[in-house]
Amino acid sequence: MKSLEIKRIGGGSCFRFGFAVGIVVGLVTCIVLLVARISLREIGIELGTVAPTSGALQVGAAVAGVIIASLAAGLITGAGGAILAFIYNVFAATVGGIQLKVDE
Repeated sequence: MKSLEIKRIGGGSCFRFGFAVGIVVGLVTCIVLLVARISLREIGIELGTVAPTSGALQVGAAVAGVIIASLAAGLITGAGGAILAFIYNVFAATVGGIQLKVDE
């Protein structure tokens, strides 16, 4: 069994990973929320959102909102990952990194 130590984590790679995950999760969440609100409006509960009978401007605004919200979720998740990588690097430099044991 071989022992390895993680001494440093790249902040850029953590940002890219978090950004990609955040965009996908944000996109799926926004789409689910839009569909849920459209369904509620169709059964008579008004929430002030897009319905299938809405005009092109409302549908376009909803699509723009989904894109902007997904990008915001990606940026927040990516920034969080980069900050956590920085914090790990500071502590790993002072007290040592995480030890992993792997079989060859």
